[in-house]
Amino acid sequence: MTSSHTEATVACQRLFQGYRFPTDAYDEVFAAPGVLRPHWERVVQMLDSLGVEELTRRWEQARRLIHDNGVTYNVYGDPQGMQRPWELDALPLVIAPEEWERLSMALGQRAQVLNALLADVYGPQKLLQAGLLPPELVFAHPGFLRPCHNVRVPQERYLHLYAADLARAPDGQWWVLADRTQSPSGAGYALENRLILSRVLSDVFHEGKVQRLALFFDARQFS
Repeated sequence: MTSSHTEATVACQRLFQGYRFPTDAYDEVFAAPGVLRPHWERVVQMLDSLGVEELTRRWEQARRLIHDNGVTYNVYGDPQGMQRPWELDALPLVIAPEEWERLSMALGQRAQVLNALLADVYGPQKLLQAGLLPPELVFAHPGFLRPCHNVRVPQERYLHLYAADLARAPDGQWWVLADRTQSPSGAGYALENRLILSRVLSDVFHEGKVQRLALFFDARQFS
């Protein structure tokens, strides 16, 4: 056992004192009771070095930033849901690089499939002809733009934005709960999360070598 691993274990015992390991769900931080997942070890050490009081102070700072920046979200149809303060977790979700690579590739493939579907619906409509796509789902949908049929688009890019609601299965596999291709509000929330965390947990953020969002927000990505 390395000294770094031992230090992480001690930090874990202090930071997560009294924590109960779930038996019916996937635990992002622990592989087993008291056993940290490798990609969390350094993060837990750094969080523990801050101490509970400092972590609490920084979390209050994050909440003030959310309020001062006016970051809210709406729950449509709920009279009490308008302009709720944005919910930001006190601790960021840490994903191992190799797992993120697989997840990123899978979501990229999913976006490509949806783009190909749109290209077919607004082009040759082979899926409709083959009976693989019910016509009523397309032609009765208010979002289907009939005048755009057979209109060529630059770079064959019909889908300009894609996001997915993800969840963990009890065995650790990822589930896609929903595909989202509407307004890019989620990108704004992601950016706000990043900006706030980079301020309140700057040391953890920078040492973690977090992937930048700049390429996504490059204007060329939305051309």
